[in-house]
Amino acid sequence: MKKLKYLNLCDNCLPISPEILGNPEDVDVILNYYHQLDSSSVRPLNEAKLLVVGQGSVGKTSLVNQFVDNRVDKNESQTDGLNRRNWSVNVNSKDVRLNVWDFGGQEIYHATHQFFLTKRSLYLLVCNCRTSEEENRLEYWLKLIQSFGGESPVIIVGNKKDEQPLDINRKALCTKYPNICDIRETSCQSGDGIEELRAAILREVAQLHDVYNLLPLSWFEVKEQLEAMDRDFISYPEYIGICYQHQIQEEQNQEQLIELLHNLGLVLNFREHPLLKDTNVLNPGWVTAGIYQLLSDETLKTETKGILTDADLSRILDAERYPADRHHYLTDLMQEFQLCFELPDCPSPKFLIPGLLPKDEPKQTDLEGNTLEFQYHYGILPEGVMSRFIVLSHEDIHNEVYWRSGVMLADREGEGTPNIARIKADSEDNKIFIAISGREQTRRSMLSQIRKTFTRIHRSFANLNVTEWVPVPDHPEHPPLDYQELLGLEAMNEETVTIGKLRLRLNLRKLLDGYESMEARRQQQAKDFAMEEAVMQPNVFNIERADFQMPQHNTDARSSTTHQHGEGDNFAGDQVQGDKFAEP
Repeated sequence: MKKLKYLNLCDNCLPISPEILGNPEDVDVILNYYHQLDSSSVRPLNEAKLLVVGQGSVGKTSLVNQFVDNRVDKNESQTDGLNRRNWSVNVNSKDVRLNVWDFGGQEIYHATHQFFLTKRSLYLLVCNCRTSEEENRLEYWLKLIQSFGGESPVIIVGNKKDEQPLDINRKALCTKYPNICDIRETSCQSGDGIEELRAAILREVAQLHDVYNLLPLSWFEVKEQLEAMDRDFISYPEYIGICYQHQIQEEQNQEQLIELLHNLGLVLNFREHPLLKDTNVLNPGWVTAGIYQLLSDETLKTETKGILTDADLSRILDAERYPADRHHYLTDLMQEFQLCFELPDCPSPKFLIPGLLPKDEPKQTDLEGNTLEFQYHYGILPEGVMSRFIVLSHEDIHNEVYWRSGVMLADREGEGTPNIARIKADSEDNKIFIAISGREQTRRSMLSQIRKTFTRIHRSFANLNVTEWVPVPDHPEHPPLDYQELLGLEAMNEETVTIGKLRLRLNLRKLLDGYESMEARRQQQAKDFAMEEAVMQPNVFNIERADFQMPQHNTDARSSTTHQHGEGDNFAGDQVQGDKFAEP
């Protein structure tokens, strides 16, 4: 099958890492890896990730020390950012290494968790038995795990049971979150419940599908050599040299191996990113420790209000481990992770970290005249959504007005007075509010750009529960209307929407025209139609998260392409005609 373009082997019982199988369009990658396994000696990976999350000061680090080292430190300090430990266990009569990731619970770190919370992992969600279910934010963490970890199993651990039993609605939580596999109570002080927790962890690790995935022996040897190095970074040519030492001489194999190790979190390498062309191979601990030191600095929080300079980098970071010529790599990574952006027109580099901005909303955020308003409602609003929006939109910031949960933007395209937008988040109600003032004829296009930016952020979450809402015209006190519901009514050829409580009938087209053009709405309806066809014909279309294959109107299946379903997408040249797709 020399012309094979799409090969989906996910969810099969193959000893091949999901990182390899994850993109069915990378047929060469999948087949090359298979041939490597078939033509050389192999070795099982025998590794799994144990991710420990929860609020600050609930005892996560003490718990890790107990079940890994059988020790407890009564004076254990709070974890700053992220600690990584290796825990060797025996599962199914095989030695397995658990990579234990212990996450700091302070709010500033939550925005970075998204880069490390992964699938193919076991989660421990630790809470404090002495505090309420709401204070422990169990639902927040469970939804966050759902977003990033998919169906990864979760063990809830109520710590400090010696002071009070865990008081939560077990049945309701397990019904709502079926990936909860166990609920345990422990005491680090007395050791009560630790052995039972350890047994529960080993039981769940034994059921993880990817623990025993196979690696070619030469690849495994390179992995071990990189892990054994006491250096925090090496150049990419040095990595190539290590590959040659182990007879990995083909460029495709070298690139595939480094990508696999990157996806497993064993090394970091961003050679494809335009900001990070200095293709080093990094120790993830070096990166996370450096970034978390910057995010934890009190001076940045209280005095400079999130503005980071070269002097700050030299002051905060250890000069031996973080020499000045490597500082740019951390700031580049923080920009890549959408944690900061570089301030324009500065004689020396300065970066703004939105997560360290003051919480107070500035006075100059009022908008003049009528506004176009739009809302996002979240099942859980992950920390960092608003910060990432500020970073991605920083070129349009109006008069340097921003705060931790909001920003003012200006659209200066065209003539006349620019449109001004206020975007702000309410973390308690899990909502983001958008209001745009200025010229009516251009407000809609500005909203479209803002929505595209949020769509980009939302797509980085695997299962984010987010809905779109619009206010009732002239009735701001009334609950808003579900935007997708309105679009659905229009697709059913309804002309009005009725609000009985207000004894009001709204012209549906007039209402929707204020947000999107009719053409844009028809294009979206066509995409939705394609998705419905895909769901109805699973043997024809491959559905995976938000990806789908376009319906084909010829007999050459090799011409199919995969697209993501979302606002603003184009169909690679396909022309929309009513509810039909026609080949150009």
